[in-house]
Amino acid sequence: MHRKISLFCIFLITVSEFSVPFYSDALPKLGYTIAFTSDIDGNWEIYLMGNTGIVNITKNPWSDYYPSWSPDGNKIAFFSSRDGDYEIYVMNADGGNQTQLTHNSATDKAPCWSPDGSKIVFSSDRDGNYEIYVMNADGTGQKNLTNTPEDEETPAWSPDGKLIAFASMRDGNWEIYTMDNQGKNQKRITNHPAMDSYPAWSPDGKNIAFTSTRDGELAIFVMSADGSDIINLTRNIVDDAVPSWSPDGSKIAFQHEVDGRWTIATMDTDGNNQEIVLKNDAHFLQPKWCPVIRSFALVNQESRVNAITWGNVKKTYMEKRENFR
Repeated sequence: MHRKISLFCIFLITVSEFSVPFYSDALPKLGYTIAFTSDIDGNWEIYLMGNTGIVNITKNPWSDYYPSWSPDGNKIAFFSSRDGDYEIYVMNADGGNQTQLTHNSATDKAPCWSPDGSKIVFSSDRDGNYEIYVMNADGTGQKNLTNTPEDEETPAWSPDGKLIAFASMRDGNWEIYTMDNQGKNQKRITNHPAMDSYPAWSPDGKNIAFTSTRDGELAIFVMSADGSDIINLTRNIVDDAVPSWSPDGSKIAFQHEVDGRWTIATMDTDGNNQEIVLKNDAHFLQPKWCPVIRSFALVNQESRVNAITWGNVKKTYMEKRENFR
């Protein structure tokens, strides 16, 4: 039996602590608010970043990850360890009214809202392996959409609400698939021996950005929604991952590695004008662009943070990639 490893485990390994200042010269250039995950305050929390700085909106001692905006920008779904295992939660955009939506002993993670705001798709291993589930936005009506014996993760809803893209291990390595919003017509749209994951639809639904190791490093690629015309956008000698489109479709935010730590960067959708917008000796992960304009006051000028030795994590992943089945 080969060992199964979640996509998330290549990003979340903590090894040390130290104090650092926060800074970001490029924040005033952002036109929209980005939600993201960071350990800048000593544990993993959800933050917002806008023209005036960053603010912690979860503020609890447990680990919170993977923010996902509701279509109107009023709420954020995320997953958290605060119940003793990972569950899906939802909160107001300012961090208020944090409410647990899933309640079971398995791991529920990677939420994504439907375009009409009525449903949330997510990944769970409650049936023995990670599958894609859907539920109503209040947590009711939870249903398994994929029903396969292999792992499926990181679902993303198309802007028209008709399709869900996701990463699957069903062919022996991580590939990107699409299915309709009822779980029917599941179709593989990438076909490569490397890892393809973290699909993100363009606002017009014509393209999908994703993370891949097909050129050696983790990099951001883009393809047509049917899987054709694949292009490497980042082409850096370091790692880039987890893309998120700006609401107007002109920019992509993503995780960018600097000295073994994750920063948040943006680029044009053709890969030009790559620029770090959030950086210090903490880690900044999983950027998600808000569909509406917001601003928040700068906080956390100096904090205790955790460090991740990403090079060692990636080496372990690359050495064991053939066992990801």
